Amino acid sequence: MEKSEEEINEWKEYRRSILEEKSKSDDDFEKYITYISSGALGLTMTFFDKISPLEKSISLWIIATGWIALAITLFVNLLSHYLSSRYNEKTVQDLDSNISYEKLSCNIDRRNNKISILNLASIILLGLGILLILIFSILNLSKHG
Repeated sequence: MEKSEEEINEWKEYRRSILEEKSKSDDDFEKYITYISSGALGLTMTFFDKISPLEKSISLWIIATGWIALAITLFVNLLSHYLSSRYNEKTVQDLDSNISYEKLSCNIDRRNNKISILNLASIILLGLGILLILIFSILNLSKHG
């Protein structure tokens, strides 16, 4: 059963709306990862003496590792954003070059997989950084409490 032109146009419009929502979601994801990781990094560094004064703290390596994880999160997220922009440019170049659909699809999938890996790394590093800071805080609050 062949689709009518109206059905094809509706499908294309629906597909376009999904891609627009995905783009918005991707932008929000990168923004929130940046806000959360930079906020956690800034807050814990700024209020370090309120959590546990340096001279009385134990297991400093835990908070230092948490800070490193948050800093790497920011870098990986920035790299993901940069590559996403570059990959969009490459996709436009591919479209302008009139390469085959199969090759275009393969290129897009390969690029999207790299961005997905970087985004997953951001999530894992953010979670690890926050977890380490919480562990440090609990250890030191219970020590001083």
